[in-house]
Amino acid sequence: MGASAQLERCRLTYNGSASQEWNAALAKTTRIDSIAVTGRSGERYEFRIYVWDTRLKAVPGVYLVASRTMEPGETPRYELLFAGEAADLSHVLVDHPRNECFQMYLANVIGALKEDDDGRRGAIVADLLAGLSPPCNTPDAE
Repeated sequence: MGASAQLERCRLTYNGSASQEWNAALAKTTRIDSIAVTGRSGERYEFRIYVWDTRLKAVPGVYLVASRTMEPGETPRYELLFAGEAADLSHVLVDHPRNECFQMYLANVIGALKEDDDGRRGAIVADLLAGLSPPCNTPDAE
């Protein structure tokens, strides 16, 4: 499935220069964008998007790995590749078991959504996976 078909299917919404307040724990990293991702339930989740090399803060949350492309004069397009959750987002990409998949799909950004509650993090990831089926979350994507 191409990036544009995946985007339509994923219902990612570009938020550009949204002036939404974010948790101070995530505020000092290199944020380049924000997107809303809709899960199977219809609930929308707001993710801050960071350049690939950003070292996220040690906070609990849900994270996305995506490929970001942008044509001159147009808004960025995102292809969601992976969704996961962690008690400490600062270590999520270190020796990730799906790194080969990320490279194959040209992953270049990571999204973060701070969420303290373990059960809620798991529910968000389950909702996203059920609605979006990111290619690097499949069992054969290692």
